[in-house]
Amino acid sequence: MIDVSVVAAWLVLCLGLGLAGGIIALGVLPLLGRYAVAFGLPVALFVLGLVGLWFGHLSITAGLWVGIALLLLSSLVVVRCGEWYEQFRRGMPAFGVFGVSFLFLLALRVLDPAVDPASGEKFLNFGLLQAHLRADVLPAEDIWFAGEPFSYYYAGHFVASLLARLTGTAARYAYNLSLATFYATLVTASYGLTGAIGKRWNAGTAAALMGAFFAGFASNLLTVSRLLVWALPDSIASLLGDGTVSEFALSPGSFHYWSASRIVPTLISEFPLFAYLNGDLHAHMLAMPFELLAVACLYAYFCTDSSQRRYRQVLLFGVIPAVSGFVAATNAWSVPVIAGLTWLTVYFRPSSLGTLGPGREWISVPFNDSRFPAVSRTWGRLLGSSLVVGVVLVLAVVWSLPFWHVSETSGMALGVFPARSSLGALLLIHGPFLAVLVPSLLSRLSPGVSTYTTATMIGMVIAAGGVLFPTYAAVVLFGTLAVVVWRGLERTQRGEHTDLGFETLLAFAGFSLIVLVELVYLREPAKPGRFNTFYKTYAQIWVLFSVAAGVVVGRFVTSRRAIDLTPVSNTVVRGLVVAVLLISTGVYGMGAVHQWTTAENDAVRSPDEPTLDALAFAEQRYPDQMAAIEWLDNRSGTPTIISVPGAYIWREYRWVNAPSSLTGVPTVAGWAHESAYRGADTYWNRVDDVGLMFNGSRKTQSRLLAHYEVQYIFYGPLERERYGATLFSNRTAVREVYENDAVTIYRVNQTRLTDRLAADTSATSN
Repeated sequence: MIDVSVVAAWLVLCLGLGLAGGIIALGVLPLLGRYAVAFGLPVALFVLGLVGLWFGHLSITAGLWVGIALLLLSSLVVVRCGEWYEQFRRGMPAFGVFGVSFLFLLALRVLDPAVDPASGEKFLNFGLLQAHLRADVLPAEDIWFAGEPFSYYYAGHFVASLLARLTGTAARYAYNLSLATFYATLVTASYGLTGAIGKRWNAGTAAALMGAFFAGFASNLLTVSRLLVWALPDSIASLLGDGTVSEFALSPGSFHYWSASRIVPTLISEFPLFAYLNGDLHAHMLAMPFELLAVACLYAYFCTDSSQRRYRQVLLFGVIPAVSGFVAATNAWSVPVIAGLTWLTVYFRPSSLGTLGPGREWISVPFNDSRFPAVSRTWGRLLGSSLVVGVVLVLAVVWSLPFWHVSETSGMALGVFPARSSLGALLLIHGPFLAVLVPSLLSRLSPGVSTYTTATMIGMVIAAGGVLFPTYAAVVLFGTLAVVVWRGLERTQRGEHTDLGFETLLAFAGFSLIVLVELVYLREPAKPGRFNTFYKTYAQIWVLFSVAAGVVVGRFVTSRRAIDLTPVSNTVVRGLVVAVLLISTGVYGMGAVHQWTTAENDAVRSPDEPTLDALAFAEQRYPDQMAAIEWLDNRSGTPTIISVPGAYIWREYRWVNAPSSLTGVPTVAGWAHESAYRGADTYWNRVDDVGLMFNGSRKTQSRLLAHYEVQYIFYGPLERERYGATLFSNRTAVREVYENDAVTIYRVNQTRLTDRLAADTSATSN
């Protein structure tokens, strides 16, 4: 059953935080107008999270209340010093967007709330949440590597735990509430940023709604393409291929939400709706709202003029580094993207560089002065922008110091020229945005030149590149688009035309990231090849394109410019175009909603009835083990346990290390992820030690149990399968404290164990 009071308390808290944060956002980002209110919850969660990271090393509870006090004080300062009420009143629809998005996702998650390890990394994410709820100070102890802090970016899960603390919500309910919260925060932030950019073109409302749609409900073109192939007559479908067409075709009755995220073989090209439906509380998903907050600050900077010197300095060297530092602790993969966007923003506002230093003559070269050679002006802009971004990154590292000093990453290296994606796959992934952005860009990049002429010339370049370099066809396509957009942005910067806005800069960033992922990647031990580079970067590309496309579509809907395409009225043409776009990108969402609300198999629906309880499935499938796990969960503090490590690949995404993952109680060696976080030798040495603690000699058992300060031994079906019978019950320092038909839990008396070791040592020496 769903406890409505739990949902109501959580939602009221979010709206209250959004109220305080919205007032602060209006004070910090007044150039966004009423759309600044949409960043209320990201601002509030950012304040609580960043203050918590700094004060949490003394006390998480104290840090939480200091954060709330700072949030309230900041909002009161804005109330007393600024004209905020009218803009806040006009920005109230953002709360409606949040509420609808929150309830939409929650209504689907209650049909499949399980933190089932078989469908992703839910054990990791749930364990991160539980560990931070159990901890008194930061850094929390790693659930899969007892005695050490997490070697993983955890700030997003820490923020989720703060919401749970404030509402008194257990992790089993807070997990799905957190998913709904961060999803709704992302949708609302997209609504706000897209509306703020769109209002420059008098298309704020339309752009805001489209930005929310693209970020929260739209999908790639795989589903609609497969439906179209299925709908074709057999005689036509047979001409498209031999054998593969029937496999590609998708009848409405065979829809499954999973396929749309696996377009490129062995890689994941997910989008927000898939990610949040699937239910992994991944770090890159939690970082998205804060990443959009950083982009909103960059847009505010982009909109300022040279007279706003002090405001520019505060934004660029104060607010943006602080937000970027928190993003680094939430998802380090987002930092390079924010750094690149910062560089682009500063570069294409070069007139502002002279007002960023302590004095007006800080930079003596007037970058727009025609008296200086063009090459000198370009190099000056490049170097000046790079210098500014370097300072911003250093300040961001300073803001995130409480996180970085406990984070360890090894085995990282830069790789080049990975196996490339096919052009067809990337067209399916990015097709909706290409269909929106490319025509808009072509019509605005070359004023006075026919759009068809420009398109023909670009098409010829792309075709020639594809013929000459077929394996690099995707690089040629998106690289050409990036070059063309860059040239257009430079013309806008020089004042040759002003029809390109910040949305064009975001489009350029998206095209460039696609090219970069095809050419370079980060070699890291967690996953082979460019798996994580592709996966984590594409989540960000989707959000950037969503905002850019939302602005373009909003502008298209509200613009009064003629559309010389058909004799049909412009209103009809616009309506048809937008309808096709919404249907083609929304059919996946409609199919997913239908699947979630009608499926009766465990692949989608785990509980017998709707529930918020993320552990209800486990209590149904593993009742005896869960009874023991709940007993363990009721222990205070962070006692160290041993259980069978998830060190065997065939068990990595199975029911293993449940005692630590579902309670936040650390085990000596957990999932094999730790071999990437800590190094293979370090991890496997612990795995071997766990085996010796279960069935080694009496002396070895005692020595290792004391060395790792083990307090509980979880001996269940997996431990019995792996290690066989044990003699723990015969040890004077180890006694049975819990037992049912499947599990026995032993308590280790460390005092007696130490005394026995001392006695053994003494006897040996004598």
